[in-house]
Amino acid sequence: MVREHKDGGPTLTFAEPLPTSGEGSAASAVGQLVHGIRRLWPLVRPLSAEAVVGCLDRETGYPDIGVQPLRPHWFIHDRAAARPTDGRALDVVGPWPVDPVVEPVPDLSAAAIESWLARAQAQASPAPGTHDVGWTDLWFNATRALVPGPYAPDATAHVALDVAEARWVAHVPLRWREGTAWVAGPTREMRQLGARAPITLHASDYGRVELAVSANWSLWSEDGSPGRTVLIDVARDLVADGWCVTYGTEFFHELA
Repeated sequence: MVREHKDGGPTLTFAEPLPTSGEGSAASAVGQLVHGIRRLWPLVRPLSAEAVVGCLDRETGYPDIGVQPLRPHWFIHDRAAARPTDGRALDVVGPWPVDPVVEPVPDLSAAAIESWLARAQAQASPAPGTHDVGWTDLWFNATRALVPGPYAPDATAHVALDVAEARWVAHVPLRWREGTAWVAGPTREMRQLGARAPITLHASDYGRVELAVSANWSLWSEDGSPGRTVLIDVARDLVADGWCVTYGTEFFHELA
């Protein structure tokens, strides 16, 4: 049985390659983020994204909390994954404490995320002489994660998930795509139990893009698990591209 980690799983955090001269703009931050997401694509694919958009001081490149764009909160989601019909169907649209700009799309690809962020940043700056509009935080709390072959033979219909907070086993369906098994969450049942998606992502840009990958289920975190092997492989691809690991090597010792 797969276990969910209580309070979220172990996290690996990566920092983007140091920019060369002239690359420190909001547009280049989007490009670095999307590059990181594409590198993670063999392992995890977002089904929704929540963004906070701020105003970046042009001199420092850092967000200025005293200056805010008109629409600072944005949400995008895979349209097909947002209409739960039963407990095991996906339910990816979480409640927001604010009024976001909501955009459903047929397929939440890396390109769709890139164009969505470009639209969010295209809104007018309230201080155009000194500040540029740019994203500061992104949460990917609904995702689809690869289930490696050794764990998911062809006959497997679902993953039995021991939910950390509920003393309950959730049966999360597998979906097969071109001969590969994937598991996605949260389902309606998972949301009711307070369970997290198998892998979640958080990105931030406070002068430098950082991308955090949290392995919330044991299938992607435990030593020797097939999912952990895939996670380490995509992490090494990011490192080969110039990203550096800034947190998590004490748990994911393969990257130390």
